[in-house]
Amino acid sequence: MTVDLEEKGGKGDQSTWALLSPILKRYLRPELGLVLAAVFAGVVAASAALMVPVIIENVFPIVFGEQELPTIIYDQLVKWVKPEEIERAKLWIAVALIPLVMIARGVSTYLNSYLLPKAGQRILRHLWGDMFARLQTLSFSYFDRHKRGELLTVVIQFTQSIQNQMVNVFNELIIDPLTFLFASGYLVYVALTNNSSAILLSNLLVSAMIVPLVRVVGKSMIRKMRSMMGGTKVITATVEETLAAQREVRAFNMEKRQVMRLFELISEYNSKLVQMTAWSLSLTPAVEITSSLALAYSLYRGCGEGLTLEQFAAMATAFYFCYDPLKRVAGVLNQVQLMGVMVNGINSVLLAKDETPEPEQPEQLPSPVLGAVDFNHVNFGYDGKKLVLKDVDVHVPPGQIVALVGPSGSGKTTFINLICRFYDVLGGSVCIDKIDVRKLDRRARMNTIGLVSQFSALFQDTIMENIRVGRPNATDDEVRLAGDRARVTEFAQGMAGGYKYELGESGSGLSGGQRQRVSIARAFLKNAPILILDEATSALDMKSEALIQEALEELAKGHTTFIIAHRFSTIRMAQRILVFEEGRIVADGTHSELYESCMLYRSLYDEQINAKHNDETERRKEAES
Repeated sequence: MTVDLEEKGGKGDQSTWALLSPILKRYLRPELGLVLAAVFAGVVAASAALMVPVIIENVFPIVFGEQELPTIIYDQLVKWVKPEEIERAKLWIAVALIPLVMIARGVSTYLNSYLLPKAGQRILRHLWGDMFARLQTLSFSYFDRHKRGELLTVVIQFTQSIQNQMVNVFNELIIDPLTFLFASGYLVYVALTNNSSAILLSNLLVSAMIVPLVRVVGKSMIRKMRSMMGGTKVITATVEETLAAQREVRAFNMEKRQVMRLFELISEYNSKLVQMTAWSLSLTPAVEITSSLALAYSLYRGCGEGLTLEQFAAMATAFYFCYDPLKRVAGVLNQVQLMGVMVNGINSVLLAKDETPEPEQPEQLPSPVLGAVDFNHVNFGYDGKKLVLKDVDVHVPPGQIVALVGPSGSGKTTFINLICRFYDVLGGSVCIDKIDVRKLDRRARMNTIGLVSQFSALFQDTIMENIRVGRPNATDDEVRLAGDRARVTEFAQGMAGGYKYELGESGSGLSGGQRQRVSIARAFLKNAPILILDEATSALDMKSEALIQEALEELAKGHTTFIIAHRFSTIRMAQRILVFEEGRIVADGTHSELYESCMLYRSLYDEQINAKHNDETERRKEAES
């Protein structure tokens, strides 16, 4: 089972470079100074590697008396050293050269390895920030199509992996290719100066064999990587889904089922990972076997062409510096392919089409905002499919309290979502104070709307800061006043720290009724002209509902209010009721008017009243017994 986060019309068929290029240009350019410093350090490290075979061929023979110092060096040396100390000086020079070269290589390699990750961390910070900011602006239809677990995989795992891969790739692509070029250049120089065709033939042989090998392995790996990345998203989504539904999992004895499901997904993922690892690791022995054959051939032919021991030792060292980085470069090419796969997922977020785009020249709401809401022959269907709202045409004047009733799936919540412009209409228009919501700036639009939903989202912070979400610049006294009006103070005083009491993850530490009161306090603090109460009391017991109902009635005064509720007791404060059926408003009026004229409304009301009466009878019988 695999999941692809690419949007329709995405860039899934582009080359790896075409995918990486925009990311590199956008995020690498600000860190170009650090990257160039790392590149320079890499050049020094690669150059230092070339000095090792040079020392072996040219310095060691002088130290061991097989050659004399060049005249120009000897003339300079005798100026500073006594003739009888020349031999000792030659030895010290030879001994010092190797550690000096390795110190230069070690320091430059360290700087290269330090500066690139530093740049990578900065890139990661900007990439994370941009992706998270992008998710805050995408329409709700995008989240309808993608699971939270999949998005978490892309935002956290893929971006982290991109940063690590980018650092590794640049590190290897700086030092290793330069080392290869310098070492190959040295081998060509030795071949030309010694008239040795063996060295040139060996280089050509290895290069000719390794290049197609890397291409074959790379193509196979990219297919396996795409499948494996899809498996990662599914595993993360499954874990996130299971953790979020622990009550249901345990209530229905689903623990074993979920564990087995995850085990199957992990087994499938591990199988693909093993296959990919096997292909990746096959490059190293292939390159080593090929290069060893080339070295053996060079030894055989070189001896016949009169190479000295020092020359061959230098050549063998150059071969090592030539083909050791070639092994790693082969692996780096595979990392680049992996980066392409992950960038494809990242682009699915960064380049996702915004289906509720901001207007280029937003219009301004009147001051003060009155809160009139108009639906003008609105049609809407999720993802353009079957219509959920059909030709809805209604005017709600400022300050009116309107209840939305109807069977489940009749379009009530969709009606509310369109006021907030969580989705865009397919036909018609939704207006606030006669201005189409599509022409309003997102921040200005949402500043006019206060929302109290069935499941209030609280954050891991204090009660005070959770209320302050309603108006971030509110003073502590204003927050407490809103808490008083929403009946928050009644339970906050009994907690350690009062309003400074720290809530747990997702606001844990409060009961359902207490969470709702915090949500209502936010709405009091925001004091927006339009108020939406979406099943605000449906999950509460009768005592909690009665308490919160008082707060809601106070909150609704003077605001254009929309109430969605299955309990008719919750909508008793409504001045007007809209009855929904299969996406249409089939009736509009007061309770008494609708009870007489609308069969659907009457049946819904009577059904609930009878159910409530039966519940009370049962409770009374239990109490008497």
